Amino acid sequence: MRMLAILPMQANQRSAFAEIWIPWLRDTMKRTPETEDLAIMADPATYYREHGGEVFLAMLDGLVVDAVAVKKLGDAGFEFCKLVVAQQARGHGAGRALVERCIAFAAEQGGPALFLQSFNALDVALGLYRRMGFIDAQPPSGMFVLARTEVIMKKRV
Repeated sequence: MRMLAILPMQANQRSAFAEIWIPWLRDTMKRTPETEDLAIMADPATYYREHGGEVFLAMLDGLVVDAVAVKKLGDAGFEFCKLVVAQQARGHGAGRALVERCIAFAAEQGGPALFLQSFNALDVALGLYRRMGFIDAQPPSGMFVLARTEVIMKKRV
């Protein structure tokens, strides 16, 4: 049986997020990373933590296979950002586990809600989010809406 663990990013894993996320965005989704994306990927843990968020990695049998960031949005709550599940990790529950960890983090920090941005091509992910209780929403104040965003959702925590 394969072992899945969701852990905060450590200093020695600084490049792990970018190594998974940038190729996924460019090659799989055929989208160009925006300026903000590239700046964040240079040091995601520092970027998110200094603003009250966190970066989580999914480890499958000790290898980093997935990543997600949680961004503080002021009084509106939090946003989970840049969730990516590597091809070899699909079907092992890592995506759901990362979202559950983001929900728990937002609740632990006082919520009141967790938001996300996505696009319609990610129909499997959007279905998962809806099954987990996310609903369509307007962006809260403090959310930087990316040019590629087509869907914004939220869940009360």
